[in-house]
Amino acid sequence: MRANVFRGVNQFGIEEVERPKAGPGEAVVRMTLTTICGTDLHIVRGEYPVKPGLVIGHEFVGVIEELGAGVEGYRAGQRVLVGAITPCGQCGACLSGLLSQCGHGGGHEALGGWRLGNTLNGVQAEYVRVPSAQANLAPIPDELTDEQVVLLADIASTGFSGAESGKVRIGDSVVVFAQGPIGLCASIGARLMGAALVIGVDGDENRLKMAHRMGVDVVLDYRQVDVVREVKQLTRGGVDVAIEALGTPGTFENALRCLRPGGTLSSLGVYSGKLELPHDAFAAGLGDHHVVTTLCPGGKERMRRLMEMVRTRRVDLTPLITHRFRLDDIQNAYALFGERRDGVIKVAIRP
Repeated sequence: MRANVFRGVNQFGIEEVERPKAGPGEAVVRMTLTTICGTDLHIVRGEYPVKPGLVIGHEFVGVIEELGAGVEGYRAGQRVLVGAITPCGQCGACLSGLLSQCGHGGGHEALGGWRLGNTLNGVQAEYVRVPSAQANLAPIPDELTDEQVVLLADIASTGFSGAESGKVRIGDSVVVFAQGPIGLCASIGARLMGAALVIGVDGDENRLKMAHRMGVDVVLDYRQVDVVREVKQLTRGGVDVAIEALGTPGTFENALRCLRPGGTLSSLGVYSGKLELPHDAFAAGLGDHHVVTTLCPGGKERMRRLMEMVRTRRVDLTPLITHRFRLDDIQNAYALFGERRDGVIKVAIRP
């Protein structure tokens, strides 16, 4: 089969590799639509280490091709969505509700639920082997298209979880730092949970326009205004919840400075290096602030619930898919996405 294989820093592309087979508890799914995530860019740039020879990617939908022994209630030819996080469903973490920190039959493992395109071959390929299939194959309702659901696998699940972990309540004010794909979904998630005011922060004109289109109430260009001062003026002293969706020390600090006393900072960013908490912004540790972190929730029940939000027209993420490519042209898709050209938000890849 054809697959996008990582060989080294900035060395990747389509190769012919062995087609996977389903072992016990596994499934093989024929990919019908996949995407490129910002994390995939980190991998090809050498910013997140993976083994050479790995098939990249973790967001996809497809059709069941083969079912391994012990996988019940599914059939070949069935359309399914598989989350970027594929928990085993049986370990201590999964049984405690921490599916993203799956221990694969043991206790807890940090980031253990993220396997596709990380520790196992990923989904930018014609066929994908899905681990723990019973816990991870989510049937797609007939009335929904691939493009309507593919973004649920990661960016929607992650973005919405920023609002969920931040415990956004009806009437809350929320600021979301960065309006890339995850930040946009965090903004949408805050509205779904009842926020009365959602403020989006970015410095990219196309992303600010998309934020307006997706229902963000106020957009702030950090190149033009003092964001912390503007947020405090808009909210009479600070937001109830600040969501950080970029992963830089500067955005983390600004998110903290935008909080009211007793507010919550919900962090979705992936950080490297040293992250500091300025004592004044943190009220010397006495401001009753909450800081929470979240890895994309996965598993078939999470995917089912997200698809219900699409099926009942509570959310439509298709405007975020701005460009479409074929698998053989994936290097050009990476270049466009990585350089943020032509107003790109997300790209869709078909076989």
